[in-house]
Amino acid sequence: MLADAHIHLDDLLDRDPAFPERLARLSWIGCAASHDAAAYARTEALRARLAAGGAGAGVAGGTDDGADAARASFVASFGIHPQNAVWDHADFLAGLAARGAIAAIGEAGFDFYGDRPERVRNPENESAQRAVFEFQLELAERSALPLLLHIRRAMDLAFAYAPRLKRLRGAVFHSYSGTADEAAALLGRGVEAYFSFGASVLNGNKRARAACAAVPGDRLLSETDAPWQPPRREGPPPPGGRFCLPEDLEPIAAGIAAIRGIGPARAEEVLERNFRAAYLPA
Repeated sequence: MLADAHIHLDDLLDRDPAFPERLARLSWIGCAASHDAAAYARTEALRARLAAGGAGAGVAGGTDDGADAARASFVASFGIHPQNAVWDHADFLAGLAARGAIAAIGEAGFDFYGDRPERVRNPENESAQRAVFEFQLELAERSALPLLLHIRRAMDLAFAYAPRLKRLRGAVFHSYSGTADEAAALLGRGVEAYFSFGASVLNGNKRARAACAAVPGDRLLSETDAPWQPPRREGPPPPGGRFCLPEDLEPIAAGIAAIRGIGPARAEEVLERNFRAAYLPA
């Protein structure tokens, strides 16, 4: 079974309305992230569509502990994204966590990539991102949920918070951008960390490939981040632009297998087992 540690199903639906029918035929499990109440509602409605084979409609709440009931199924995460470090959905997030409606909190973290004013690393932006991050960190600790981390140009802050991250059930580093040594150091500090890799392992990212090769096998995850971060494709882009698809998870898993020197079937087994350890209650 393919395991997608991070995907945005509601954003994907806007670009690829037919994907639920295709996804329902895959042997797939995933964690679908949302960042506002409307996106969460759309994502939950997709759960019922998948259960009906991709064509139905409706809303089904809660996490999906019975992940083998359908060929394709998912759990949900919800968080205040560092690219929009505002408090509009903090109460909504707290309510989801309190009633066990999500399997993880996030994505949460820090993003200082690019030159947009809100992402420039200055005291004001760092303070805003720290505030919403600390709220989510405390919520993850209190609710015994893993924290799904988005860290860009801020690994120093991941280490600064390591004493608190180590208290969590798990810390999933989505689209891991750190080095192999940094991954080892986080684990060495007692953080129950998982490191997730997507199209970067196919796109010639030497740092991602080196980290993917080095992290312990039981800490390795695969993801698409669909529709974001597409793998490179030959030929001109389609009219709507390039975006990542759920089907891209298979070559990503195969790429991870090649980097690790194991067969694709074995890689899928390991990645599924690690997904369940990271997101599903024991």
